[in-house]
Amino acid sequence: MVSADNLHLDVLELIFDNLTGNDLPSVALVSRSFLTAVIPRLYQTISYSLRQSKGYETKETMSPFAAILEHPELAVHVRNIELRSVPTIKSKISPPFMQQCRDTLRLCKNLTSFTCAISATSILPVFLPCLQDKTRLENLHVYSNLTTHQSEMLLKNMSLKNLVVEFSSWNLVHVLPTWAESLSQTLSSLTLFMVNELHEENLKATLSHLPNLRGLHVVGCPKVDHTAVLRQVSQTPLLESLAMTTSENTRPLTLPPPLLRHLKHLAFDTRYSLQPSPSPSILSSILQHIRLSGPPLQSFAIKLPERKVIVGEPFVTQLIDSHRFTLRRLSFRDCGLSHESLEAICKSCIHLEQLDLSIPVKEILPFTRRIAVSKTLRTLVDLDSHVDHGIRPQLTPDNARYIMTVSGSVREIITTHRIWTGRVEPNGIVGVDFQKRRPNPPDNLWFMPRE
Repeated sequence: MVSADNLHLDVLELIFDNLTGNDLPSVALVSRSFLTAVIPRLYQTISYSLRQSKGYETKETMSPFAAILEHPELAVHVRNIELRSVPTIKSKISPPFMQQCRDTLRLCKNLTSFTCAISATSILPVFLPCLQDKTRLENLHVYSNLTTHQSEMLLKNMSLKNLVVEFSSWNLVHVLPTWAESLSQTLSSLTLFMVNELHEENLKATLSHLPNLRGLHVVGCPKVDHTAVLRQVSQTPLLESLAMTTSENTRPLTLPPPLLRHLKHLAFDTRYSLQPSPSPSILSSILQHIRLSGPPLQSFAIKLPERKVIVGEPFVTQLIDSHRFTLRRLSFRDCGLSHESLEAICKSCIHLEQLDLSIPVKEILPFTRRIAVSKTLRTLVDLDSHVDHGIRPQLTPDNARYIMTVSGSVREIITTHRIWTGRVEPNGIVGVDFQKRRPNPPDNLWFMPRE
């Protein structure tokens, strides 16, 4: 009789490397050999969110950082730490928890990714000394309301590949060019989100040190709109991913347009307040501006400020006319699509694989007929953007089965709470399974490229 316990440890580790979520602790309880094999994967990522912090306050759960401190030999396996919430005691941050986090961070010598997405100004400075010796750290994501000294200390002796900065202070903005110079040989992606003090001259000085940058995302920075970004990306000709906020600035775009021959992902965070708004013509001019480079655009995302707005058909037509042969993923967030635009996308984009939008459950029949013209669409992502009035009906098993049966190609539908997966039975009937999905927190970085 063959037993999985007889498999070599390295084989078990390779198998368990494909597991995620609750499957990992479940496997650890099977046997001693399974526990030994799953430990590297189980402790690869330490994530702490609001849900866990509530359990900490009631003493129902033990923090993962306390577990590492009790078994420090496990710290060698930790590669990623994601801190998105901290527990409080009488409205004050828990000192014991912060001590556990700091001591754990000091033990994790093989750390490659660190996220501290907490708005409280007193959190990140506590960890700065512990980050100094993390020579393998490649990905850093921080809410960075820091002093000048703390800002200079943050990236000291680092060789980052990906840097995400949110809600930063003017002190950090001031040292951005210095950061860029020190990271010029390694940094491949820079994201600046909701940085109120960022201005074009500062962005210009920063990008002058990053000619090999592959990803640039400047979103929600009120002093740097699409006109400023498009002027400065001439310094980064190797860009593969670009995200920017579009304003109602009608000033003509700078000529000649930047050469963006490698651009694969493009995202627009569209802002407007005027009625009627010049945004449709502005978006059209940006597409035309970028088209002159002939980029092989594979992914496009757009977000509008009003959820009831329908994306204009002329804009959709221009998008697919320019990139129909390369687009694989389209995302329409907080907005709607007309039936005609949806059908045009599914018919014209011959390599379309994924479509992110609010699935109109009340109009599931005409919606399905439109997407059925695509022979390549595999995944639908329901963004649940509440375009419809009132309580929005949820997708049912019959809805999911109907979509997959009629479309012929769709085999996965991702909603807020479930992932529906289709399979073709031997008799030709499409069967549908689902697994529950824990709702994710609001995705501020929706504009980032997804693999």
